[in-house]
Amino acid sequence: MNPEIPARHRAEPCARFARLPRCARLCTLVACLIPAASAVAACKPADPALAARYASVAEVPVSLSLHQDGRFRIYDLPAAAPTPEVTGCWSRDGDRVIFAPGADTGGEGIQRVLPDPLTQADLDPVRGDGIETIAQAVDAGLLPAGRVWSHQVRKPGEPVRVKLFDSKVGIAAGEAKVVLRLADGQELEASAGTGDGEYELASLPADAVVTAIGVRFSYPPERTRWLTTTDSTKRLYLIDFDALAVGALPGGPLTLTVQADGSLRADTPDRIHFKRTP
Repeated sequence: MNPEIPARHRAEPCARFARLPRCARLCTLVACLIPAASAVAACKPADPALAARYASVAEVPVSLSLHQDGRFRIYDLPAAAPTPEVTGCWSRDGDRVIFAPGADTGGEGIQRVLPDPLTQADLDPVRGDGIETIAQAVDAGLLPAGRVWSHQVRKPGEPVRVKLFDSKVGIAAGEAKVVLRLADGQELEASAGTGDGEYELASLPADAVVTAIGVRFSYPPERTRWLTTTDSTKRLYLIDFDALAVGALPGGPLTLTVQADGSLRADTPDRIHFKRTP
């Protein structure tokens, strides 16, 4: 299985900050790594010993608030930052503080993509040498299967495929799990295909109706994110995920290490360091 993803512009969200002075990079690094979200209390209570206000040790300081109810807020970001503040949930694991951006909003960070179906205009450039139909062109690899399969209704005995991809940054889905929920309440886990975010469930009942697709990423917070489907069951579902929103960051999620003096420090090249404020 290798359905082609619709072509999209892939922008590196933090690339423009590489040219900033070091103090500005220090302040914008946090904003580059975690997305903005409005605060809605949906977090678990966290360690009250760390609940406090902090300021980064930098030429241009950034403020951090850790609340006992498990919410965090990063604010006072410089004008060059992509967002004025960042919120989410935080938790303590030993000497580490782990941030789950956007978890306070319940945002799923995934969406279904339905590309335009193939037409005669797509077929004409590849016709010839035995290729006279769209199906023949797809089978020969001359046209993207995704633009056909995502519109075709699944027939009895056919597998259901899911393709996970990130169109913004281009980060791989990693060790994600994909689950299909059927109309009868069953939840069946799809098996990973050849990699690159491809999944398949071949042992579906002949009359199976998919009503929801669940994706569980291996990044905190580890929870299943659901997309409901109201149309007829298709051969292929293309799922675009927001790598920043789900925490799929290079090197894992942003964490801070608790220091002996109660300050918080990140193991990043810029060594972000937060100290408590009165």
